[in-house]
Amino acid sequence: MQWRTLFASLAGTGLRCGEVFGLHVADLDLNNRKIHVRRSVYQQNEVSVKTKKGYRVVHIEAVLAEMLRQHLGRRKSGRVFQTRNGTPFSKDNVRRKLHLILDSLRMKRGGLHAFRHGRVSFLRKNGVADKIINDWIGHSTLRMADLYTHFEDADRQQVANDLGALKGICPLVPPVIVPNVPKSSEVAGKGEAA
Repeated sequence: MQWRTLFASLAGTGLRCGEVFGLHVADLDLNNRKIHVRRSVYQQNEVSVKTKKGYRVVHIEAVLAEMLRQHLGRRKSGRVFQTRNGTPFSKDNVRRKLHLILDSLRMKRGGLHAFRHGRVSFLRKNGVADKIINDWIGHSTLRMADLYTHFEDADRQQVANDLGALKGICPLVPPVIVPNVPKSSEVAGKGEAA
């Protein structure tokens, strides 16, 4: 259950893995579906977040809030995600677990940062305002969000179909635009009369 909730948290928030590892129970406001990012974990030590914009509130969906609630059970303090000894997770160990899961699903291996890229791409694809994305991801500029955004060819084709200039015109009977000119027989008749 812990792995499922951990990976769902990475995917559903776009937090850096160290930020997820650094979450404490007190950082979660599950009734209001918010996560307060206040620290990170680097080499199993708690540190400050990466940038000034890293201190933030991330809104989460009801499903993730419920997963976190079930994961915590009756716990009221401590780290949200931790080893059996109560220590923070190591990035390498979590990556190994992710690779085992991906291998069992016969999926291409990816790193933990792929969850962050995926979240930004998902939000952008669904038309979320860049300001909200930057606030949730903790970026100070749109440039970083641009670097994190990835679209598939199918996404581009869908946009072309949805926003095409010719939308609504029957593709089987294209309209024919004919200039308003006299018919050739009218021109020939006038030439003979002149």
